[in-house]
Amino acid sequence: MLNDLGDIPTLPSIATTIMEKTLDTKVNARQIAQMVEKDQALSIKVLKVANSPFYRRIKEISTIRGAVVLLGFNVLKSIVLSISVINLFNEKDKQALDFYKFWQHSIACAVCAKAIANKVFPSSAEDAFIAGLLHDLGKVVADQLICDKGEYAEVLEVMNRANSNIIEVEKKILGIDHSTLGQLLMEKWNLPSHLSKTIGHHHNPGDIESDNDTQKLCSIVHVADIVTNHLGLGLSQSHGGFVDPSLLNQLGLSSHDIQDISITLKDSISSISEEMGIPKAEPKTYFEVLQFANAQLGKLSLDLEQKKMALEHRAVELSSLNHMSSELQSSIKLSDITNIITTNSLTILDSRKTRCIMRLNNLRVMVTESFWLSNAAQTRTGMASATKELLERTNGIYPKGMNVLFSPLKVDNKIIGVIEALPQEHASPEDLNQKSLLLRTITEVGAQAIQRAMLMTRNIKSQRLAAVSKTAIAANHEINSPLTTILLKLDMLIKEESLNKSAIDGLNEIKNEAIKIKTVVKKMLEISDVVETNYVKNEKMLDIHHTSKKDAGGKAAEPAPESSSKEIAAGFEDYIDEERKPKSSAINENLSSNHTPGFEDYLNQQHKEIQKDTKSSSTITDSPGFEDYLE
Repeated sequence: MLNDLGDIPTLPSIATTIMEKTLDTKVNARQIAQMVEKDQALSIKVLKVANSPFYRRIKEISTIRGAVVLLGFNVLKSIVLSISVINLFNEKDKQALDFYKFWQHSIACAVCAKAIANKVFPSSAEDAFIAGLLHDLGKVVADQLICDKGEYAEVLEVMNRANSNIIEVEKKILGIDHSTLGQLLMEKWNLPSHLSKTIGHHHNPGDIESDNDTQKLCSIVHVADIVTNHLGLGLSQSHGGFVDPSLLNQLGLSSHDIQDISITLKDSISSISEEMGIPKAEPKTYFEVLQFANAQLGKLSLDLEQKKMALEHRAVELSSLNHMSSELQSSIKLSDITNIITTNSLTILDSRKTRCIMRLNNLRVMVTESFWLSNAAQTRTGMASATKELLERTNGIYPKGMNVLFSPLKVDNKIIGVIEALPQEHASPEDLNQKSLLLRTITEVGAQAIQRAMLMTRNIKSQRLAAVSKTAIAANHEINSPLTTILLKLDMLIKEESLNKSAIDGLNEIKNEAIKIKTVVKKMLEISDVVETNYVKNEKMLDIHHTSKKDAGGKAAEPAPESSSKEIAAGFEDYIDEERKPKSSAINENLSSNHTPGFEDYLNQQHKEIQKDTKSSSTITDSPGFEDYLE
């Protein structure tokens, strides 16, 4: 990929040559010194760095050859390479990357890596310094050469805002991460493979596949990178994660060792930064790091406490939902079902008031509402006239800006009512969204309870009709045969010539009454002739067969009058008894006056009394309703 970038910097030849010569066992100090002395500017900087307190030499070094002799080939190599790279990239134009902070972090990481290596891997201390200094060089390549439209600013912004893993952010936005770019750059410069691999895996040392020395070097740079970030010497505002304790164990480091290294870093960084041409960085003191850690722990503790409270609140909601569902299992009365729903919804939704509006038909609605009174839940139910506004609300139609949560009740995919909730005044948008989801759950549970109660009601109807059928069969068996005998006897007696006219008239009267009884028994038997069917929409659970189209008097039955009001939407009564046409026969008229039970029959007697005592336009007015809260 780097080969496609024509402007990729080339490492100065002096640095490349020295890197090669220091690996040659035949080279001597004089030869190395001669190579450095050819570049006067480089020589001056090498002497400044060699005499800095960072290398702690008692005797002043005045010549490059003296520096080579006193410091050694490896130290001189790291000094030359560091100065060359810093000079090379400091000449670049500034884009999204802050070069001051970049080099402050790089030099701090180099110093920290060398300090760690001196404890656990002394032979690679200078390699650790170089790797620490160059570990983030891929960021410069990305910022200067790849992100020509300033995309790296987005990477840094996401890092600061979301405290995300920079490798993942770079891959998502740029398609490549800075570690990979750094490794490619080191390979282009022909630097030793252990340095390029260390730089390529310094964020994930466990992924490196190499010899033990390279793995160890990579782990050292990884730890140094995290420590310097925690000391406030990073590019982003995030702390850069935490060191894996197992990695410290592999390196033979303790938390006390890291503490000692952190304390000594300040002086070491200050003593070499200016000589390297980097503005002096001021790392945080160990006490400041502890303060920052305590602040982060406090924030984390607060977040955990808030999450704990949220989980406890969810547990209360789920417990209340479960309690409501259990109560609904044994309820068949419509008033009981709506009372259970609104009462439990107060607690589940933490609402000021909840209300259930059920459309019985286009003339009447049943309203159940629950509210808090002296910290106790109060519930009442009553009838109201089906005004246009109430009918719209039972169909889930509400005006915009109405500060009420609502969810329609559906049975057989038809809306037959609505559940409303008046939220607390301090509720946030997130709370309202959560409560809306809960209200939908409550509505679904309530709809299932209503559907179950309707099926139970139909079952009761079926059982009562079955009882009528048994009674009719028994009546036919017990009454019809004796009646036939009685009628035969009466016919025989009437034909007796010895009877006077008065006696014959009395017998004829008895005969007519017996015929009436026989006709009643026959009609009862016709009613008992029923066929059970599977329930489907708009079909009766029990179909009555009308075997005769004439009544007892032989007259044709008159057609049933049509309903005077045309219903526009389904209500409870539409699901209870769909055949509301009056029957022509006397038997059916009697059954009409003692009709089979529906939801209306299970309403509280108190509700019926309220319906009788109030006019058709009455509404519940004894305590504030939702309308009182509307603007």
